[in-house]
Amino acid sequence: MKERRLTQPLVARCKLVLVGDVQCGKTAMLQVLAKDSYPETYVPTVFENYTACLELEEQRVELSLWDTSGSPYYDNVRPLCYSDSDAVLLCFDVSRPDSFDGALKKWKTEILDFCPSTRILLIGCKTDLRTDVCTLMELSNQKQTPISHEQGSSMAKQLGAEAYLECSAFTSEKSIHSVFRTAALACINKLQPSTKPSPARRLSKRLLFLPGKSDLLSSTFGKDKAKGCSIM
Repeated sequence: MKERRLTQPLVARCKLVLVGDVQCGKTAMLQVLAKDSYPETYVPTVFENYTACLELEEQRVELSLWDTSGSPYYDNVRPLCYSDSDAVLLCFDVSRPDSFDGALKKWKTEILDFCPSTRILLIGCKTDLRTDVCTLMELSNQKQTPISHEQGSSMAKQLGAEAYLECSAFTSEKSIHSVFRTAALACINKLQPSTKPSPARRLSKRLLFLPGKSDLLSSTFGKDKAKGCSIM
């Protein structure tokens, strides 16, 4: 397919940091967005940095996406990623209640410690597993059930999150695009918060244009800092 270069002036750069327990779905989200394919094998993430561009009413926004490891081994290193972040995507696996509990017990504390004024979006990943027979049987043996949308929404309120979103990297690429579109809108103060509005962020002070309806387009990713952004 022929590439179309983004020629619109850059409106803003938004830094999004993805955090959450190990294997909760963070990396799969980025892989689907970057390569339009679900990763066949799991490769533990240490730290990865990608750049993506999206178009907002013929204006350009550049997203710097930081994929972090949820392993406790990196607890002393991970905080370095929070510097100058505009939003944190706090992810959990809807089929793992322990990862859901971790959002409040561990990740909220870490986020508030290292970037207290940064917007938070709570993301429920792997929603396809809510109806997976093997997953349901395993949870049933532990007298547990998948985390519901209502539980996620309630948790988002406890966290003071801008929004609660759900996605499945395995079955719904559209849901992945929706997550990053919403995150971008949150960064530029266009998203209507589901909870009490957070204090003004650094990014909002330097914006010259607040877009209306936006569409997330296919993105070109590159490790570290991408030299350019392309729309397929």
